Amino acid sequence: MTKGVQYTMVTLTLCWFLSHLLFFFVLSAMAGDVDLLISFKNSLPNPNLLSNWNRMHGVCQFQGITCKGNHVSSLTIQGLPLEADFNSVSAHILSLGNLETLSLSSTNIRGSISSLANCTMQLKKLDLSSNDLRGSVYDTASLAASCHSLQSLNLSNNYIGETFNHSSPVFSLLKVLDLSNNKITNNEDIQWLFSKLWLLTHLDLSNNTIKGTIPQITNCTSLQYLDLSSNQLIGTIPADTFSSCLNLTYLNISSNHFTGMAPPDIEACTNLVTLSLSKNNFSGEFPMWSLVAISRLQIVELAFNNFNGNLSKSISKLTSLELLDLSANKFSGPLLRPLCTYAISRLKVLYLQDNYFTGNIPNSLCNCTNLVSLDLSLNLLSGSIPNSLGSLSNLKDLIMWQNNLHGEIPAELSSLKSLENLLLDYNNLTGAIPNGLVNCTSLNWISLTSNQLTGSIPIWIARGPNTN
Repeated sequence: MTKGVQYTMVTLTLCWFLSHLLFFFVLSAMAGDVDLLISFKNSLPNPNLLSNWNRMHGVCQFQGITCKGNHVSSLTIQGLPLEADFNSVSAHILSLGNLETLSLSSTNIRGSISSLANCTMQLKKLDLSSNDLRGSVYDTASLAASCHSLQSLNLSNNYIGETFNHSSPVFSLLKVLDLSNNKITNNEDIQWLFSKLWLLTHLDLSNNTIKGTIPQITNCTSLQYLDLSSNQLIGTIPADTFSSCLNLTYLNISSNHFTGMAPPDIEACTNLVTLSLSKNNFSGEFPMWSLVAISRLQIVELAFNNFNGNLSKSISKLTSLELLDLSANKFSGPLLRPLCTYAISRLKVLYLQDNYFTGNIPNSLCNCTNLVSLDLSLNLLSGSIPNSLGSLSNLKDLIMWQNNLHGEIPAELSSLKSLENLLLDYNNLTGAIPNGLVNCTSLNWISLTSNQLTGSIPIWIARGPNTN
């Protein structure tokens, strides 16, 4: 036998050996995944909930399992009452060597998250929302740190909020953290989070009971989404609170008890898309001019505060604006004609109700060609309803009740095929109800009471689902 033939045979033998060795490792890994999953199933009070988790099926056919390269890469089960203990999840599911995503939302997982035993190095996304999990904010961060590659952690709708020793260090690569709808009360918890989880881009702490003043927000250069709404935060917002959060696109601090002027450094957040300050006790003139530098701003919510002053011309420069809610404040003066200066205005929702606006309704509103909902009720507006509003083909809500409007209901409103709600009651409108409104086939609620209308009530109104 020649050396060349011998070399070829050795090579073939080595390739055969390596291929079989690789096959053995793959089978061993798959068997390991199966063992862990079956062990988790057997730990449940009712294992039959996962009836097809058995060795008769390939692991990639197990309910909720997604594989990548013959390995379990994702496990998603939602709304199934597993009643599992977190220790079992930790010992079996989080130990799957190639698991990248785990979602066990609304599956009645219980226990303390402080008892973490193992966590695969591959896990990037963990969703344990809407369960019965308990622990502290520190336990949350420790869980994230134990899963070394974890980038997204959702523990919303649980019972996180126990006290802990803030001196304990932690490091995490976490970018997304959702702790909304929990039991967090300690103001120091948020301060600690901001100081430790400095890579966060998304932080949701809404619907807790966090007390005290707003903490100093440090290390927030990566932060893009911040929701502190529906807590019990009080006091004024100091200067420089948000000035270093230059990448914020979403800021929601609504439904708290903040007082004083609006956040003084909001114009520094030039990437904001959504700004919500509603349902607080802010007062004074809101600096609309400060928003002009925020060219991407789409949503501004200032409702249910004590802001006053006139409607600034600066609003007309917010060309990306889609929703403006100034309702339930103390704004006054006329509705400025430049409100919808640009014919390509993106504005879809305009809520100005429950203020002290005076004067006529400007014809320029017809330039808001994308307008879907317009509410000017509970003001001191006078004059007639502009005929030009009939050109707003996307309009669904036209609400102007409790003003001093007079004249007739414009027949042009009959062109609003999408109109669903027409509320014009408690004004001084005269004339007949336009028969053409019968063409508004989407109309669900029409209210015209307490006016000075004449003529008979059209038959089609009597057939309507909700009329007054």
